Amino acid sequence: MIRFAAYAILLLLVIYVFSIGPVVAFLIDGKGNVIHPEYVNSYSAFYAPVIMLVDHVGFIQRYYWWYVNLCNGSEIHIVYQ
Repeated sequence: MIRFAAYAILLLLVIYVFSIGPVVAFLIDGKGNVIHPEYVNSYSAFYAPVIMLVDHVGFIQRYYWWYVNLCNGSEIHIVYQ
């Protein structure tokens, strides 16, 4: 039972991290414009740990934007403030 719980938690963490790409693709169009501003605050709060990691670990930022661009079908790059 403990092994199942550990795998379930690991799976949920992986899904959480990889769900950021489709969510950004929903929020931002191919030119980098926010198309759903009403969800930006919720996005920023929910994905705050991932955003902090991306901002503070340089090599992760490249992979993050590669994945976001893959999901969005564009070449955007936004720096969080």
